[in-house]
This record gives sequence, structure tokens and C-alpha cells, in this order.
Amino acid sequence: MKLFYDDEFEAISLAISSSNKTFKQVASFIFPDMKPESAYSRLKTCCSPTGDQRLTFGQTLRVMAFCESYDALMYACDELSHARPIRVAPKDEEVRLVDAIKGASETLNKAMQQLERIQRANIKAAA
Repeated sequence: MKLFYDDEFEAISLAISSSNKTFKQVASFIFPDMKPESAYSRLKTCCSPTGDQRLTFGQTLRVMAFCESYDALMYACDELSHARPIRVAPKDEEVRLVDAIKGASETLNKAMQQLERIQRANIKAAA
């Protein structure tokens, strides 16, 4: 990962070139409805500051995810004066998700108990 990027085009191009994917593979992934040659040409145009086409934000995200390279994210952080993020460790994410599931389960159990109390009270009132 570079310390400084000239522009967003360099960051996107580096995300692709530093991955184990070719521009043609990335182009086919980003533009699956196009012929491979046309998709390649379009991606190259999108990665050029003088080109007349640009990747959408969603396409840029898909490039980073597909290439598993995050130069565009680092460039955005630098440009917006934010600290560059560190990747979440899978174990940490697992712990966070387990905690969220436990909390949601507890809330659901409490809500079910409250609903049962209300239903019992309604049955008694009707009798």
C-alpha cells in the first residue's frame, strides 16, 4: 500500500494491479453484461484521468472487494483527513456478532414473556 496517491485513478489502478487479478478479469466482474474486450476498454477508460467515463461508488467498492486491495479506500481516507482503517480480525467480528445475537435473543425472550402476560390478562378479563 502506497503512502501517498496522486489521485483516485492511481488508487483504483493500484488496487487492481497489486492484486492477483488482471484488468480483464476485473473488467469482466465489474461489467458482466459487456463483452470482455469492451469491458476491459471501459475499465481502462474509467481508470484514466483523461477518460470520459468513471466508476460509480458501488463499482469502486466491488473492485476493492474483488481484488481484496483497498488503495481507493486509503486514498479516500487521506483526502478526507481521516485515519486509515485497519481490517477487523475475523475473531473480533465473530465475538461482536455473537454478542449481538445474544442481545437480540434476550430482547426477544423478554418481549415474548411480556406478550404472554398480556394475553393471560386478556383471557382472565374476558372470563
